[in-house]
Amino acid sequence: MKKQKTLYAITAEDVVNVSNQNSIFFTEKNLSFIGDKIGDYFGDKWQDAIEYALNELNKNKQSI
Repeated sequence: MKKQKTLYAITAEDVVNVSNQNSIFFTEKNLSFIGDKIGDYFGDKWQDAIEYALNELNKNKQSI
C-alpha cells in the first residue's frame, strides 16, 4: 500500500463552487487566506473523518 497516496484534497475549484453556491465571492489573492482558514477549521477533525469512514466500512462489511 502506498502510504503517501492522497485520498482527499480540496482544490481551488472546490472553493469556487462553494463560493458560487453561497454568493460569497473572492479573488485569487484571497486563496491563501481561505486555505489557512480551511486548515484551521479542520484542525484535528481529519482524524474524526477517518474514524467515521473506517466505522462505516465495518458496518458495510457486517451487512454483506
